[in-house]
Amino acid sequence: MIKYKFPEEKEFILYFSKKLKDESIERILSEQNVLTEEDAKHLSYFYWRMIDCSIAIEEKEELPWPEGAEFWSEKVMYSISGFIKRSGFGEIWDTVVEEQ
Repeated sequence: MIKYKFPEEKEFILYFSKKLKDESIERILSEQNVLTEEDAKHLSYFYWRMIDCSIAIEEKEELPWPEGAEFWSEKVMYSISGFIKRSGFGEIWDTVVEEQ
Protein backbone atom coordinates (compact mmCIF):
# COMPACT_ATOMS: atom_id res chain seq x y z
CA MET A 1 0.00 0.00 0.00
CA ILE A 2 1.28 3.45 -0.84
CA LYS A 3 1.59 5.42 2.37
CA TYR A 4 0.97 9.08 1.66
CA LYS A 5 1.99 11.73 4.14
CA PHE A 6 -0.51 14.13 2.54
CA PRO A 7 -3.76 13.35 0.65
CA GLU A 8 -2.70 15.81 -2.06
CA GLU A 9 -0.01 13.35 -3.15
CA LYS A 10 -2.54 10.90 -4.51
CA GLU A 11 -4.45 13.77 -6.16
CA PHE A 12 -1.17 14.91 -7.75
CA ILE A 13 -0.43 11.43 -9.12
CA LEU A 14 -3.96 10.97 -10.45
CA TYR A 15 -3.89 14.42 -12.06
CA PHE A 16 -0.81 13.45 -14.04
CA SER A 17 -2.02 9.94 -14.82
CA LYS A 18 -4.95 11.62 -16.58
CA LYS A 19 -2.71 14.22 -18.29
CA LEU A 20 -0.44 11.41 -19.51
CA LYS A 21 -3.40 9.14 -20.31
CA ASP A 22 -1.92 6.36 -18.19
CA GLU A 23 -4.75 4.15 -16.97
CA SER A 24 -2.28 1.61 -15.57
CA ILE A 25 -1.36 4.05 -12.83
CA GLU A 26 -4.96 4.29 -11.70
CA ARG A 27 -5.11 0.49 -11.55
CA ILE A 28 -1.85 0.25 -9.59
CA LEU A 29 -3.09 2.87 -7.12
CA SER A 30 -6.48 1.18 -6.71
CA GLU A 31 -4.92 -2.24 -6.03
CA GLN A 32 -2.74 -0.57 -3.39
CA ASN A 33 -0.89 -3.62 -2.10
CA VAL A 34 -0.36 -5.70 -5.23
CA LEU A 35 2.78 -4.83 -7.11
CA THR A 36 4.41 -6.97 -9.77
CA GLU A 37 7.85 -6.43 -11.24
CA GLU A 38 6.23 -4.96 -14.35
CA ASP A 39 4.08 -2.62 -12.25
CA ALA A 40 7.16 -1.52 -10.30
CA LYS A 41 8.91 -0.64 -13.55
CA HIS A 42 5.86 1.14 -14.89
CA LEU A 43 5.35 3.16 -11.71
CA SER A 44 9.05 4.07 -11.58
CA TYR A 45 9.11 5.32 -15.16
CA PHE A 46 5.76 7.05 -14.67
CA TYR A 47 7.23 9.09 -11.82
CA TRP A 48 9.87 10.56 -14.14
CA ARG A 49 7.37 11.16 -16.95
CA MET A 50 5.20 12.92 -14.38
CA ILE A 51 8.13 15.17 -13.43
CA ASP A 52 8.76 16.13 -17.06
CA CYS A 53 5.07 16.80 -17.61
CA SER A 54 4.76 18.88 -14.44
CA ILE A 55 7.69 21.06 -15.49
CA ALA A 56 6.20 21.60 -18.95
CA ILE A 57 2.77 22.45 -17.58
CA GLU A 58 4.10 24.74 -14.87
CA GLU A 59 6.01 26.77 -17.48
CA LYS A 60 2.69 27.57 -19.20
CA GLU A 61 0.08 27.62 -16.45
CA GLU A 62 -0.52 27.22 -12.75
CA LEU A 63 -1.13 23.81 -11.32
CA PRO A 64 -4.03 23.27 -8.91
CA TRP A 65 -1.57 23.19 -5.97
CA PRO A 66 -0.21 26.53 -4.78
CA GLU A 67 2.97 24.91 -3.42
CA GLY A 68 4.02 24.00 -6.95
CA ALA A 69 5.17 20.90 -8.77
CA GLU A 70 8.60 20.64 -7.19
CA PHE A 71 7.13 20.50 -3.69
CA TRP A 72 4.60 17.78 -4.51
CA SER A 73 6.97 15.83 -6.75
CA GLU A 74 9.36 15.46 -3.83
CA LYS A 75 6.60 14.26 -1.49
CA VAL A 76 5.35 11.80 -4.11
CA MET A 77 8.87 10.51 -4.73
CA TYR A 78 9.19 9.39 -1.11
CA SER A 79 5.77 7.72 -1.17
CA ILE A 80 6.28 5.92 -4.48
CA SER A 81 9.86 4.84 -3.83
CA GLY A 82 8.91 3.59 -0.36
CA PHE A 83 6.02 1.60 -1.79
CA ILE A 84 8.19 0.04 -4.47
CA LYS A 85 10.96 -0.79 -1.99
CA ARG A 86 8.55 -2.28 0.58
CA SER A 87 7.14 -4.43 -2.23
CA GLY A 88 10.58 -5.93 -2.79
CA PHE A 89 11.45 -4.08 -5.99
CA GLY A 90 13.88 -1.48 -4.70
CA GLU A 91 16.48 -2.45 -7.29
CA ILE A 92 14.02 -1.54 -10.04
CA TRP A 93 13.47 1.93 -8.56
CA ASP A 94 17.22 2.40 -8.14
CA THR A 95 17.93 1.32 -11.72
CA VAL A 96 15.34 3.72 -13.14
CA VAL A 97 16.66 6.56 -10.97
CA GLU A 98 20.18 5.95 -12.27
CA GLU A 99 18.89 6.09 -15.86
CA GLN A 100 17.45 9.56 -15.33
